[in-house]
Amino acid sequence: MINGCVNLEKIKGGNDLENKQVATVRTITGELIGGFILYGIVFGILYSFIYSAITNRISEDSLILTAIIAIIFQGITVFCVWRCSIATTFRKRLIETNDVKIVMKNLMIFTVIICFLTTLMNFAQVNETVEDAINSNANVMMAESYMKYLYDDEEIAQYEAEKEKIVNETKGKLYVYLAVLEIGLLAVYLGVVPLQKKAILKYAV
Repeated sequence: MINGCVNLEKIKGGNDLENKQVATVRTITGELIGGFILYGIVFGILYSFIYSAITNRISEDSLILTAIIAIIFQGITVFCVWRCSIATTFRKRLIETNDVKIVMKNLMIFTVIICFLTTLMNFAQVNETVEDAINSNANVMMAESYMKYLYDDEEIAQYEAEKEKIVNETKGKLYVYLAVLEIGLLAVYLGVVPLQKKAILKYAV
């Protein structure tokens, strides 16, 4: 940038970059995040189909393996989403080199917030998911409805204790799965940031 004007010598002849406008940090950040959300929906649907097709072939006890598969495929997905968002954002725009650092900081904050909110929601859903799975089981509901007629208080108390133990063990497994998944996803999302910066720098002047 020289005297507030774009240095056309630097960008001349490269995919008509001289016809693009230099955008503000706010504009670039907003469009990158908007693109992430838009393309995230599209790629998210594709990811769901592929992920389900693969994990349906894996034993339900292999939660860690399932988490690893999710991390790998989400890593590929988030990479594609950001690449598409960057390509769309800079189709008619450029950015000042000094502004790239600020944009990356904004994207880093956005990434951390997204990961944090996702983690909170996933862990909050564990209790609800396990309880719903048990309470909606027709066999369990029917058995429990007749227990008071077939067993005494001591046997019913023993059943409740065993049931609670199973519930807690199930929740524990899900917590471990989510911990591995969320830590892995955070690492993947943050690991993509340098690649984002490299791609954005192609449009810096």
